[in-house]
Amino acid sequence: MKTIEHLYLTVGTDPVSNYAVADFFLENQNLKTIHFIHSTEDSENNIQSTEPFAAHLKSVLDKKAGDTRIFLHGIRIKDSFSIHKDIQNILSDFESSEKSDLKNVQTIQNVHLDYSGGTKEMALHSYETFKDVLGERVTFSYYDSRRNRLKEDSELGEPVDSVFLGDKVEIDFADLFELHGYSIIENEEHSGFVFSVEFFKEFLDALQDRENFENYLDWRDYFFSVYPDSRKVEPAENKVKLSDLLPPEFPISKVLEKMILKIHDEMPEYSFLEEKGGEYYLKTDVSNKQTDKLIETRKYIVGRWFEQYVYVVLKENLLEKEIISSLDLNIMIQSATKNFEIDVAMIKGYEFFGVSCTTDKTQSLCKSKGFEILHRTKQIAGEDSKAILMTFMNEENTAEIDADLSDLLEDRLLVLGRDDLFPKEKFCQKIVDFLSS
Repeated sequence: MKTIEHLYLTVGTDPVSNYAVADFFLENQNLKTIHFIHSTEDSENNIQSTEPFAAHLKSVLDKKAGDTRIFLHGIRIKDSFSIHKDIQNILSDFESSEKSDLKNVQTIQNVHLDYSGGTKEMALHSYETFKDVLGERVTFSYYDSRRNRLKEDSELGEPVDSVFLGDKVEIDFADLFELHGYSIIENEEHSGFVFSVEFFKEFLDALQDRENFENYLDWRDYFFSVYPDSRKVEPAENKVKLSDLLPPEFPISKVLEKMILKIHDEMPEYSFLEEKGGEYYLKTDVSNKQTDKLIETRKYIVGRWFEQYVYVVLKENLLEKEIISSLDLNIMIQSATKNFEIDVAMIKGYEFFGVSCTTDKTQSLCKSKGFEILHRTKQIAGEDSKAILMTFMNEENTAEIDADLSDLLEDRLLVLGRDDLFPKEKFCQKIVDFLSS
């Protein structure tokens, strides 16, 4: 593309494409100005303003813009005349201000319009007006979000090669969420030592061995017979010793014993053990104050560890090998009206992938979790974001749900089950293939 000094972009309700294009030009052109053209509110014609998205874009890009000035312009989009008139005024006002600032009569040169955002009418009539007013002083492009490619508009001439932006533009979690009006809040539960990845790293590493993993699942079924009620911490009758909880027929018992004793020694308020005469017993008399913490320990042992397990595998095999650019665990997100959590979050360049982890095997519940994680990723990262659902379903049920949801959700959700976790290399390759699809 030829030299560009003034970049204009039409803004719709999904600002990620605007960010990708603006960031690319900001890094590769000596831009003097960036202009975001957004719709203004028109309640009579049921038109909402996209000014908030334009403002979020400006806020994020201001951090790296340097001497490049960023402007917001509102236009009416109820009809072609309004769009044409407002675009004319924007260009005329800006040209007049530039002449005044530069104290010369030179018209502005090297203007570029990317018309990817906004409605079709907004893109079409903006394009036509820019061409009418600026003639050969303006060039055009549009962004193909499905292929992550920026395409220069060649009008009726030979097609111009497109530019792949997937490896040229990056964004972090905070800025990506800010584009959509969300922010990250500190999750106290996971911000310290309690139930952290570092604390349970040895346990999580052990489960990366398939034999240990399968043995853990057998033990887990046994555990539910000892603690049949998830709302209580008291063990089943006559099951009061730690050795009752970790019988020798389960080889994983040694790993679990080490983890449970580590909790007892370093986080006693979360321990469901008490020591008597050198032997450990399960608590049968628990105060109301301690109940919640003991239940939280139980939840971790029977399933909450799974999201940490997925995080550790992805960190070691994708993040550290620079296949993805960002990875985080248990991100708490807020807007003005709602808070929610994403189990595992990934970014590849500027593409967001939300991961939901469940140890459930039930098709109906897993399907609802699939819809939920895709909805959440779209909220915080736009229409082109993708989601992954990690479950404990068997191969048959996983394939059935994946097939059902793939067509409905336009292949933006990957469903994986217990059988997909091993071998680890196969699991990671499935994730990599999905990231690139």
